[in-house]
Amino acid sequence: MRLEVRHLELVVAIAESGSLRKAAAHLHLTQPAVTTQLKRIEAWLGGPLFVRSTDGVLATHTGTELVRDAKKVLDQLADLERTARLNTQRESGTPLKVGGIPAQQFSLLVNVLAATRPRQEVTSRTVRETSALTALLGSGELDVAVMRRFPGFPLALPTGVEHRLMLSEPIFVGVHEGHPLAGRDEIALAELADEKWVMPDPDDSGMNEFVARACAAAGFEQRIAHLTNEAHIAFALTAEGRAVCQLYPIGTARDGLATLTLEGNPLHREIVLAWREDSPVASAVDELCREIEVRYRALVDTSPVYARWWLRGGADFALPRGA
Repeated sequence: MRLEVRHLELVVAIAESGSLRKAAAHLHLTQPAVTTQLKRIEAWLGGPLFVRSTDGVLATHTGTELVRDAKKVLDQLADLERTARLNTQRESGTPLKVGGIPAQQFSLLVNVLAATRPRQEVTSRTVRETSALTALLGSGELDVAVMRRFPGFPLALPTGVEHRLMLSEPIFVGVHEGHPLAGRDEIALAELADEKWVMPDPDDSGMNEFVARACAAAGFEQRIAHLTNEAHIAFALTAEGRAVCQLYPIGTARDGLATLTLEGNPLHREIVLAWREDSPVASAVDELCREIEVRYRALVDTSPVYARWWLRGGADFALPRGA
């Protein structure tokens, strides 16, 4: 006789349940079958692994050591199987499924994956709704996603999905070029107390409520005059002097607008990478985040306002500690 995986699983199940009956139920065996198998294992090893009592079983010194080592072996076997499955998926051409909000990190993630995994197809899907991204990750329709999180509105991710903060991205404010504040590089949020705003439709990210709370904390009630999910419409309304708008630091052309940074960064969003623990990217998250950060920093220099903000201390705010 030689010890097999099923033998290790049996002694671990007995130790963890403290009962032959419970171990049998866990292993979908009969209690006599578990008892017989345990006797064979103990006979092979030359001594008892458990002490029987009316309340169940208790591991002996030898049994404790065997259970400890058995758990290590079973964990290593699980890792081996997981790695083999992932390698098989890669070799079989299974696409790597990427999702995310319309953010720079999303496109950077797709590009980094395509560059580092040239033999594997990468597919992508832009999804604005937090709940939809969460559901797609939970169901396995996505392997990895770039998500947004606003202070006071935590993400509720399903079991088996991990996440990491990549960036705290400031939200600037756009005004028309002739606005009295247009010549300023940085203002206090309170200086916009009399302005009308153009905002996107409220969604499940909590962004609109977060901005309203920030305005309230600055001493005024935000007045929203226009709602649109189209950036070019928001920019056009702002350029005509009909409202002020939110601006992410890196984006499309903003003709006719002046970009203002806010003292203390009261408006910002957190960019989060979320991935399935069983996905092919799980073991490469550190590498992915490092490469995305390098490429994002290069983009910072393409935006003069953002570059100035970054250099005067913004990097300490934006990058996670230890980055």
